[in-house]
Amino acid sequence: MNVLYSHPDYPLQHHIDGVRSLSTLFLSETKLEFSQQKWYQHLCESIALFHDIGKSHRYFQDYIRQRNVPQQLKSHALLSAFVFMSYIEQVDGVEDIWKWLAFLIVKRHHGDLDNWLEEFKQFDSDMRQQLFQQIESIDFALLNHTYEALFPIVTEQPFTKSQFEAAVEAMFTKSRKIRRGIMRWNEENESLVPYVQFLFLFSLLLDADKSEAGIMQKESWEFSERFTLPAHLVQVYKQKQQWERNAMNELREKAFQEIVDYEIDLNNHFYSLQLPTGMGKTLASLQFALRLREEMQTKKGVIPRIIYSLPFLSIIDQTGDVLKSIFQANGMDIDHRLFLSHHHLSEINYSVVKEEEKYDVNYDTAKLLIEGWNSEVILTTFVQLFHTIFTNKNKAIRKFHRLANAIIVIDEIQAIPHRYWLTVREMFQVLAKELNCYFLFSTATTPAIFDKRETIQLVEPSVYFQSLSRVKLVPHVQENITIESFVEQLQLHEDKSYLFIVNTIDCAKKLYEQLAEMADQTVMTFLSTHIPPKERLRRIAAIKDGTYRIVVSTQLVEAGVDIDFDVVYRDLAPLDSIHQAAGRCNRHGLRAGEVHVVSLTDGKRRYASYIYDLVRIDLTQSMLKTYEIVEEKEFFHLIEEYFQQLSSKMNNRESLQILKGIKTLYFDGEATTERVPVSQFRLIESGEDRFDVFVELDEEAVQIFQRFEEIVRIKNPFERQREFAAIKAYFYQYVISIPRKVDHKPPILYNMGYVNLYSLADFYDQTMGYKTKSEGIIW
Repeated sequence: MNVLYSHPDYPLQHHIDGVRSLSTLFLSETKLEFSQQKWYQHLCESIALFHDIGKSHRYFQDYIRQRNVPQQLKSHALLSAFVFMSYIEQVDGVEDIWKWLAFLIVKRHHGDLDNWLEEFKQFDSDMRQQLFQQIESIDFALLNHTYEALFPIVTEQPFTKSQFEAAVEAMFTKSRKIRRGIMRWNEENESLVPYVQFLFLFSLLLDADKSEAGIMQKESWEFSERFTLPAHLVQVYKQKQQWERNAMNELREKAFQEIVDYEIDLNNHFYSLQLPTGMGKTLASLQFALRLREEMQTKKGVIPRIIYSLPFLSIIDQTGDVLKSIFQANGMDIDHRLFLSHHHLSEINYSVVKEEEKYDVNYDTAKLLIEGWNSEVILTTFVQLFHTIFTNKNKAIRKFHRLANAIIVIDEIQAIPHRYWLTVREMFQVLAKELNCYFLFSTATTPAIFDKRETIQLVEPSVYFQSLSRVKLVPHVQENITIESFVEQLQLHEDKSYLFIVNTIDCAKKLYEQLAEMADQTVMTFLSTHIPPKERLRRIAAIKDGTYRIVVSTQLVEAGVDIDFDVVYRDLAPLDSIHQAAGRCNRHGLRAGEVHVVSLTDGKRRYASYIYDLVRIDLTQSMLKTYEIVEEKEFFHLIEEYFQQLSSKMNNRESLQILKGIKTLYFDGEATTERVPVSQFRLIESGEDRFDVFVELDEEAVQIFQRFEEIVRIKNPFERQREFAAIKAYFYQYVISIPRKVDHKPPILYNMGYVNLYSLADFYDQTMGYKTKSEGIIW
């Protein structure tokens, strides 16, 4: 007898059985309150059983045998959804709303989510003809034989052609009634819970489907196996370090011990670790997360993943190095089932240790394992995390169920834009209740996103701030000042190091040129995003080694970059940014540090106004004007007052619009004054139109670009993607992003700017990076 296939040479029966097993496993291991309800479990299993039933028609079977098939006839998800609906309509105990949503899950399991009301308006004569043509081609005897072992009811009530045709007609008939029901529901629903439960259910199918096809079919080891992580990993690591005894290290140890001794109450889901910069928040955060994980495993019987998220790629690598060192200090192999990094430049490499041998899985499987967050500790970016929670994208939704029971560390939480504070607060509260998520906010400057009454302080921050006297902050913001006037007033002492942080690249270049006229250029360097990442990292390493005494930089050094100076000058910025800048001054408390805040202008307006909104700038300026000097011990109360005032001054319009979009399951479409679709959530504003430029800085860059050109010529898109993934991390070490409006544009090659080694001097300054030759243009 012939066999129906889901993938080339792989039986449909095996695939559906595997997807059902995986989705059921993923659901059962969460032990969530809603996931243990019978109707939800039945819905999950039914979706898995029916999601690929449409693959039974001849056109799809011919397609996977590489025969020519009309494009519109090879699809399968639409037919699967119609057949599924005819079954689920007969099931008692499932609300209509969930039957409609489950229909969309099956229909959209290979695509992104849209406006769900529109999904039930798209039924037309062409769709009916396509579905009937597909049904006509099904061998129902073979289909019933395939499903008998999966779905015992088929033995008594076999699938028939008339049943499938009736399923199509029924949906066409009911679509108007369904639309009316959706419109009523959209008007009445005021909760985020349906959105969370829907994405969770959708992700179960997506992950099970992709994992069965791309991992289980190719790998013999148990990819879904979970591992225990001892709570003392960080303590063992610390014991093996040779850190000197001094006042700062003793203060760090005091804070760490408070985390070790903290008595965890699992009824609390929100925690804050607010400590001054340089106080070891990374190790303390990991220590708490591991202790909380052990407590949850013991008392709740679940194994939570630790999702450690950071706002910037620049600090992901150094945090990853810390995690690797912790595992190595404990004699543990770097098995990616224990720890992986995931961001858009991650290397697609997934290694497992089997029988004391290291084994690298193939590219396609590794990509699925990484993108599915198949690990105990996931180090990722804010973009990956928040665009998994607020998204309509199939690829991102797939890992949504991994948030269940997760311990989510939000490092540098102040980087969340104020426009989304309300959205984040309401969503996190629902994730805590529905998915049993735990949150740890780690920062020196905790914004007023959450009410203090609902967030547990792991340490008393004021104690640590008041214990410090590393720096004093001196405001000079009564008047705005030009770069020329500012430099004229400067006195640079040869026995001190200086860091200048300004708001725009244009300002940074002009300031550097002015300073170069009065200082030894051999001890100076420059940092901005117009310098390729490879060279930026080299310069930062040289700064740490003491090679440079004077550094001019944009804000890229503010958060998490471990550099240290005697004196920091900061152009006016929001107070939390100034606080972060102060963290680059006298970090270890070995001398007296100074942070000076000035308000630089180009003669027309403050440079700060090109980057930041006026509410935050004006508030900061008005607060700092009342001080002659701010001692470090006063930073805590100053930043607290700043965030309280900011909350009262900023409006929640954008948060309310996106929340309305979420509550009406408006995943995509046009924005209105009342609601914005989920697809328009943007953690990072794109700002002005920019484009990438590859800069051949050295011979290595030449070789990388040559390899890139070879890859571009590969005809097979999947092979091309695989080959580029192998060089992606190295390729982007030479890529910068510049505004399209600059006067001096490089040649365009492969849809990006290209500066080759021979024309480097025409486009690139060895000190200040890309030459824009754009007078008066600010970006």
